[in-house]
Amino acid sequence: MSNVKLILHTISDNDNPSRAIIALHGWTGDEFVFEPVAKMLKIKNVKWFFPRAPYKAEKKQGNSWFGGNDEKGWQYSKTMNGLENLIGEIIESGFLAANIYIIGFSQGACLAMEYAIRMPFSIGGIIPIAGFIKFKDQLAAEMHSASLSTKILLLHGTEDKTVSINESKNSFELLKKLGYDVRFKSYDTGHKISLKSKKYIREFIK
Repeated sequence: MSNVKLILHTISDNDNPSRAIIALHGWTGDEFVFEPVAKMLKIKNVKWFFPRAPYKAEKKQGNSWFGGNDEKGWQYSKTMNGLENLIGEIIESGFLAANIYIIGFSQGACLAMEYAIRMPFSIGGIIPIAGFIKFKDQLAAEMHSASLSTKILLLHGTEDKTVSINESKNSFELLKKLGYDVRFKSYDTGHKISLKSKKYIREFIK
């Protein structure tokens, strides 16, 4: 399992960017759905990495970061291993860990938190949008203290009918309790990445 390589799409605004952003799509997404968001954000001096989730979404077309279900149990070793390898390759290619960011939407936001909190080192920051933490006690027990310098910006729409804004509020309280530098911003939108998120994301990734 140690050599899982996620299918990847990348874009960059110049030949020698100093920052890397990994964008984790939501349930049923793929490696192309986040590119319009990247273009909307217009963050300079960045190489974007868009991996595709390695599991098939149950009963739906598309991909999932987590295989299985509550009854059968959840599988995510391919996802965790693939992300570990991707971040390793990004660092090997010359990016500093402090200049690596992860943005995730919905299920991808869940993954951003589940993964980054367990990392044995810190990165620049994570931005979970419209996300949730499924197994809070397990995450708290498995957090790695070396990840505590990873800054966190939680974003959520007040009109989200798919994932309640209370999920991000609960995540905020848990992450703050664990000792992270965490911020929470909400705005008037549904379950999507809104233009209203642009200023918060651009302020966070400096």
